[in-house]
Amino acid sequence: MPRESNPDIQIPIISVFVGLPGISAQDSEKLLVLPIENELRSIEGVRELRAFATNDGAHMILEFGTEYDNKEVLDNVRSKLSNIKSKLPVEAESPIINEINLSLFPILNVGLIGNLPERALTEIARKLKKEIESLPNVLKVEVAGIRKETVEVIIEPTVLTKYNIQSNEILQAISSNNRLVGAGSLAGKYSIKISGLLKDIEDIMNIPIRSQGDAVLRIKDIAKVYPRFEDHQGFARINGLPSVMLEISKRNGKNIIDTVNQVKYLMDKAKDQLPENLKVVYLNDQSKNVRDVLDDLENGIIFAVLLILIIMMLSMGTRIAILVALSIPGSFLIGIIALYFMGITLNIVVLFSLIMAVGMLVDDAIVISEYADKKMICGMDKVEAFYTSVRDMFYPVLSSTLTKLAVFFPLLFWPDTVGKFMQYIPITIILTLTGSLIMALVFIPTLGAIFGKPSITSKKEIKKMSAIESGEIKNAGPIIRAYVRMLEKVLDHPKKFVCATVFVLFSFSVLYFTFGPGVKFFPKVDSDNILISVKVKESLSAKERDLILKEVEERILSIEKEIHVSYARSGAFSDNVIAKIQLELMDWRFRRKAKHILNDIRSSVQDMKGIIINVQEEKPGPSADKPIQINLSGSVSSLNLAAEKILEIMNQPSSGFINIQDSRSAPEIEWNMSVDKSKATSSEVSVATIGDFIKMVTNGVLIGKYRPNNTDEEIDIVLRFPGKDRNMKTIDNLFINTVNGPYPMSNIVKYAPEKKVNKLNRIDGLRIVTISADVDTGYLVDERVKFIQNSIAQDWGKGVKIDFKGDKEDQQKSGAFLLKAFILAITLMILVLVTQFNNVYHTFIIMTAVFLSTTCVFFVFFLIQQVFVVVMCGVGIIALAGIIVNNNILLLDAFHHQIKVHKNDIKRCVINAAISRVRPILLTVATTVLGLIPMITRLNINFFTLQITYDAPSSQWWVDISTTIASGILVATVLTLFFTPALLVIQRHEKT
Repeated sequence: MPRESNPDIQIPIISVFVGLPGISAQDSEKLLVLPIENELRSIEGVRELRAFATNDGAHMILEFGTEYDNKEVLDNVRSKLSNIKSKLPVEAESPIINEINLSLFPILNVGLIGNLPERALTEIARKLKKEIESLPNVLKVEVAGIRKETVEVIIEPTVLTKYNIQSNEILQAISSNNRLVGAGSLAGKYSIKISGLLKDIEDIMNIPIRSQGDAVLRIKDIAKVYPRFEDHQGFARINGLPSVMLEISKRNGKNIIDTVNQVKYLMDKAKDQLPENLKVVYLNDQSKNVRDVLDDLENGIIFAVLLILIIMMLSMGTRIAILVALSIPGSFLIGIIALYFMGITLNIVVLFSLIMAVGMLVDDAIVISEYADKKMICGMDKVEAFYTSVRDMFYPVLSSTLTKLAVFFPLLFWPDTVGKFMQYIPITIILTLTGSLIMALVFIPTLGAIFGKPSITSKKEIKKMSAIESGEIKNAGPIIRAYVRMLEKVLDHPKKFVCATVFVLFSFSVLYFTFGPGVKFFPKVDSDNILISVKVKESLSAKERDLILKEVEERILSIEKEIHVSYARSGAFSDNVIAKIQLELMDWRFRRKAKHILNDIRSSVQDMKGIIINVQEEKPGPSADKPIQINLSGSVSSLNLAAEKILEIMNQPSSGFINIQDSRSAPEIEWNMSVDKSKATSSEVSVATIGDFIKMVTNGVLIGKYRPNNTDEEIDIVLRFPGKDRNMKTIDNLFINTVNGPYPMSNIVKYAPEKKVNKLNRIDGLRIVTISADVDTGYLVDERVKFIQNSIAQDWGKGVKIDFKGDKEDQQKSGAFLLKAFILAITLMILVLVTQFNNVYHTFIIMTAVFLSTTCVFFVFFLIQQVFVVVMCGVGIIALAGIIVNNNILLLDAFHHQIKVHKNDIKRCVINAAISRVRPILLTVATTVLGLIPMITRLNINFFTLQITYDAPSSQWWVDISTTIASGILVATVLTLFFTPALLVIQRHEKT
């Protein structure tokens, strides 16, 4: 099976971009965003429509429900926007529509580090890109950290004036001299072509612009032509050295480990051809994470199986224990084969599901084998014993399995990202439990009839077992006698015991949710990566941004021993971010917890003035990027005031919020050029011509493209002024060529500084300001959200709507679904039990185990002050409901057999039924709990290297769900052995 760390979750997300160079954010909102929004909002299934009006264009992100197909929604978006061009400005580019596939994110980054010339490093990166993309498992390779190549045609402003040349004249000359023309064929046999494509710099320099007689004015006569890179927008470094990064994505369905191994093998072969001073490092190696996580979970499965085998051998003998243990690999095999044909990969959720299922897989086999063992001890032949066991225990085993399947069945319909992440638990457990039923009813009896042997042979032990079967308590063992004495006392006052139990458990449940430690959405897992972002509130040049980044890099050197690789980039990122640093930490076994390293980093940079530095762990799993996300919508004038009010609350000392940021643009200045259109018209100068002259002062005018012989990519040809003339003074002194001769640009164009708005955010048609934050150690998201709500409740304007997203929203959705799933699971279990027992009261008695198990979880959690994790603990409680009713099914089934023999002595029937089922009940409970021990204790034993580790990140995912099931089943089972008999006696008392 293909292996990966997290499940491959397909979330239909579509990106739409419409470019319009030179447009402002305000105009982009009005002219681009609004018309496109009106079209897109009518598409069925859009869960959220985000729009970003920016300088130079508009960007839309559409997120659909996970139940929709990616291809279908992509086609719907394309269909809706097929005629949108007519509703947009003429200058707007055609919409670029792409699917954002989260599963195609890089699985490995290859860093190239070395003090090489930039062009040499770029050539090496491009060559390696081609070689890696030729691998069968690799989908694509993106090269980061290199600048785009360009050809600059540098011309002096005075030369343009002297020769009265316009930029479009040069553009036309290049365009007409850069073509491949098909000139037909001779006699239909020989084709003729005219090759006029530009091949190198020399060809560009020799392009004629004008001619008069024999005199020809070429580009080289008026300008200098240089092969260059685009101006620096940012810099990239790995471990402080200049670098280029190859970001590698695999094809869907391909094995991550195999893909990464192929890439590394290719890189090892290529090292001989690389310069000696070029170093290759690997970052973001997902195969390592996958390998570590899968190894830990596989060891957990082995550990759990061994624990179960040991307890079975101690209680039922070697042969019966081996028979029971065979149901585990058999059930696994059936389940994994089904998963393979369903196209499901082997990931952390599937593997934990197998660990969670280990204890349950042997339940049916234990019941069948234990019953047959008792019959063999009492003298029955092994063939007849196993036949009798299957005959007598068929319906209890079938019912117990169906109730387990019933509780997991509703979880298959869990919506949203969290549901898609967690749905592999019910899928895996349903398949393996079905396999365990087949093993218990078919394979185990068949093998038992061949290899079966009584677990005890001594006359003394046989006498004890016979005493249990016949109800002769005085001849039973000391544990059974002690249990019977306590049970008799309970049965003397059954109503008091039942009422007291219900009162105590219900009271502790109320206490837990009133005074308990609180609730959170998803478990926190120690990460191997730390992300640092640097923000400023002003506009900076590329060099200024990089100077700040270098200082941050130097300050975090104090923890360099715990950092494996540091990847730092400066640039103009979104949301005013000027630099990002990704720290890949050393293996978790050889460093401190990530939270301690985070605190050290924050301490080292906290005194840097004028910048905002966010330091956070990379968040694995389906939870939101920031747990606290607040969307403010309303009138433009009131949004800023509302945002400032919330930021003031969140920035209070000891408020518990860290890494606070908002989506508003930083205050920047831009030069607004206003054209006197009357003067421009009288001089026959177009706004486009004026724009071209100004572009030559800034980034240059694109006058053509060409494809040189040594590359597959087209290279821009840009017309620019020399570096000394790229300033505002040049605009003042510039002359524009008109029909009346050179004309001062300053007479036509006036400029003034204005406040610049970089981006405007909209969600579902409303202008939005988003405030997001992380929660500091020791605080809960749910608690901090209530803190904000209480702080603004008394003083909040009506013109602004506040909407809490992030973990709060996900928690509410998941909690609501899990409650519905719990109710549906109980309904399905009741249907199964009524069908078997045909008795409503007995079904009610069996279902009381669900009340006991659920309230016992809250009872234990209150005692140990355990935070309730909505997703994990919720799933644990639902799973627990299906497991715990098996105890009552066995007790009720035994009671039905006893009532046929001892009709008039209800108390004796109840006691005999209870002691006859104590052993299988305790064994099934023990195996379920032992199967979860590796996750509860967070202990990992590598059975191949004999290395023991504690608290691996892979185990941190599942501690809460394992603790929920184990605590509930242990306490509830003890109570069930008294509570259920008491209810049976109460029933008969009521009848009499």
